Amino acid sequence: MRIRFASLSRDLSRLLLIPTAMALFSILVCLISREWFEIGPFVITSLCTGAVSWLLSRLGRDAKAAAFWVTVISVALGWGSVCCAGALPVWLTALFLGPAATPTVATFADILNALFESFSGFTSAGLTMTLRPSELPACLQWWRSFMQWVGGVGIIVLTVALMQPAQDQYVLYQAEGRQERIRLTVSRSVRRIWIIYLGYTGAGTLLFRTTGMTWWEALNHSMCAIATGGFSITDGSMGAYGVPAKLAIIAVMVCGAVSFSTHDQLLVKRNFLTVLKDRQHLLLIALLIVGSIAVGLEHYTATAQFAWIDSAFQWVSALSTCGFSTQSLQFLSSTNKLLLSMAMVIGGAAGSTVGGLKVSRVLALIEAVVWRFRRTGLSPRQIVLRRIDGQPLTPEQASRQIEDASALALLWLIAVVIGTLLLLRLVPSEYTLSDVIFEVTSALGAAGLSVGITGPALSWLGKSLLIFMMWMGRLEIVPVLMLLSLPLSWFYNLPRR
Repeated sequence: MRIRFASLSRDLSRLLLIPTAMALFSILVCLISREWFEIGPFVITSLCTGAVSWLLSRLGRDAKAAAFWVTVISVALGWGSVCCAGALPVWLTALFLGPAATPTVATFADILNALFESFSGFTSAGLTMTLRPSELPACLQWWRSFMQWVGGVGIIVLTVALMQPAQDQYVLYQAEGRQERIRLTVSRSVRRIWIIYLGYTGAGTLLFRTTGMTWWEALNHSMCAIATGGFSITDGSMGAYGVPAKLAIIAVMVCGAVSFSTHDQLLVKRNFLTVLKDRQHLLLIALLIVGSIAVGLEHYTATAQFAWIDSAFQWVSALSTCGFSTQSLQFLSSTNKLLLSMAMVIGGAAGSTVGGLKVSRVLALIEAVVWRFRRTGLSPRQIVLRRIDGQPLTPEQASRQIEDASALALLWLIAVVIGTLLLLRLVPSEYTLSDVIFEVTSALGAAGLSVGITGPALSWLGKSLLIFMMWMGRLEIVPVLMLLSLPLSWFYNLPRR
């Protein structure tokens, strides 16, 4: 147990360096914006998280290589700890301003609202307790976008990029839900991911600026769009912008839903046919097109009005689990709410910044059904040759792929059902079943679209439930379940008389 505790302390100390460094960097934004009252909250945050990180590093200085399950638990704890640290600047700002705070900022004097905002930020969910984002101080607008930007690519990816080469890097990398490497080593893969990520953030900022946004709006929205987050600094999300800006945002959201390995093939290796050879991305493209048409037709059926741009925008935002919106979603038809809920469950490509089940797992389940039908037409001596992207799979590889996808899909279904049943008890009767399913899938899929359930008026139990689901969904459920099962395992391992 000592080695395990030391390993947990070591990993947590590394992860807590992230909010420490983020808070220190954000002081520069306070100075540039001349919001002197914001310096105190960020200084206190950096000192507190830095002190805890140092203490944990001392406790974990004798740590040895940990088992995979220990690392998975440390990732779950680390994400939760980082999110708690991220709430400090938001909460302290409301306390420091006191009666001078606007109603939007005063909302965060309730620590649970600040925690909700931080969990939503780092998990790149986008659900928010903010009443009017335009009323937030510039530093808090930046902090919300900064949390989503870091959380979108993954705090483990950033930690590994800053760590010295170590044997447990790949274990941490896997524990966050990432499998593929785009370079020979994890360190090189992570650095390449960050180069691509920074490049798209800069390109998105320039693109948004040319389509009508201010530089400040363009920077914040670019950070949240490529992170597929959804926080906005405007009151109506993307509804206030024209068609060029909406199309630009759609393009960046799609980029965020494409895997980093594919971006590497396109941008670095100039392999422009890689998307056409990858069945995951072909299915993603098909879902983007077919879903946009389906949502548009349903909108026309319900309202007798064509709104193709807005319909495509909402579908892409849901499938990429970004969370930007161009209209009030509570007035959508029940069918469109369920269609968008399905998109938030599926998510984008594996290895990208999106949440959800991921298209690769959906593809594995589809192929399992196809293989099953093919087997029924064969004689007992014939076999089915299973292939993925043209590469043959052994029966063991195919079984493991299907098993992993099926297990996670079942966990997703159970989580959605339980979350829906619980949230139904916690919301006013004006919200329908489709509304509650929409909100639950949005939280679990780290999407951030809302029909109005999420807000300061939601009960503390409802907020806590959505916080838990955002945390669990961002880590693909299993790490959080393993963490929660620890007390039970310790109980069963107690010596019996």
